[in-house]
Amino acid sequence: MQGTRKTATFETLKPQDLRHFGDRWGTIVRTINFSSASALDAGETEDEYFRLKSLANAGFAKEALRKVTDVILPLNDSGTGPAFYCVHDLTGIATGFRFIAEMLGPRQRFYGIQAPTKKRNAEFASSIESISQYYVDDLIKFQPEGNFLLGGYSTGAVIALQMAQQLRARGREVSLLVVFDGDLFNSGAEIKSRDPFDRLELIWNLPRWITAVVKEGYSFQTLCRKAINKAIAAPKAIMAKMRGEVATFELTAENFVSINLNHCSPEHVAFINRLFAVQFEYIPEKYSGRVLVCAARTQGPARLRQVAAAWRKVAPASEIVEVRGTHITMMRPPDGYAVAKHLAERIAEINRVPT
Repeated sequence: MQGTRKTATFETLKPQDLRHFGDRWGTIVRTINFSSASALDAGETEDEYFRLKSLANAGFAKEALRKVTDVILPLNDSGTGPAFYCVHDLTGIATGFRFIAEMLGPRQRFYGIQAPTKKRNAEFASSIESISQYYVDDLIKFQPEGNFLLGGYSTGAVIALQMAQQLRARGREVSLLVVFDGDLFNSGAEIKSRDPFDRLELIWNLPRWITAVVKEGYSFQTLCRKAINKAIAAPKAIMAKMRGEVATFELTAENFVSINLNHCSPEHVAFINRLFAVQFEYIPEKYSGRVLVCAARTQGPARLRQVAAAWRKVAPASEIVEVRGTHITMMRPPDGYAVAKHLAERIAEINRVPT
């Protein structure tokens, strides 16, 4: 039987419950209609998209400052059947999953797994294994019985994989592991940068990336800043490698995340930087359980991420689903509806299997 904690869902929140997000947050939440993809008509899609983007940005700014004490964040605990748990991305914050939780519908219980405020530091993010153990301990306390439906977004997918390994080692079953566009390094499936197939794929991907940039509404100044940061980071990494040193990831991590790290405390930034680094150090072991990999069709312009190949190498039974959108947009409407549909179908299949 799972524990009970105060739920923060769109359906149950009242304006006064949103006080730590501010008045603007509550206003944006109340204007969004998640009932179906058809709600995003041709004339409304762009406005709705930017409302959602504003919601995500405003939410992160407030959430980064909020004191968080629990690992388990209820986003919908009013449904029936097994709960789905999703591990945070590089930021350690899980409130961004509210969109995918809402798109799954009111019947699917959904919990985010987040890093408590006091744990958002470099020491806590010393390794994927240690972070996973901390989360597994809390997860078992929260749900002492039954199988788990576990997922992770971006860097959180690596943590979720290690959590699944540890849960199974403790005799607990993970019925489904879900990867939301998460890279997996040191799998043996990496493609060399000079591979001609890789070059062709980059060219083929470029129009989709340009479309995504326009859709995201990046300003010219923002794009220039990203380009400059990458131009600075690349030579630093190359020179460090030539000297036989381990390249620092601070600047690269700041390029990697899509949010403004000025909202974070120095300790929180150190957590993000360290977590970014340890994902490259983690050596994944073979995983025999059921895995659903949702990979974004649109990638960045610099290199192709080998999401599908890496997960197939580590978990041969992985089901790969390529979904419309980017690493960011696939987790919110309208692109996220396809992700929610695939996940809902797999969960329904598991629920139909007699235990």
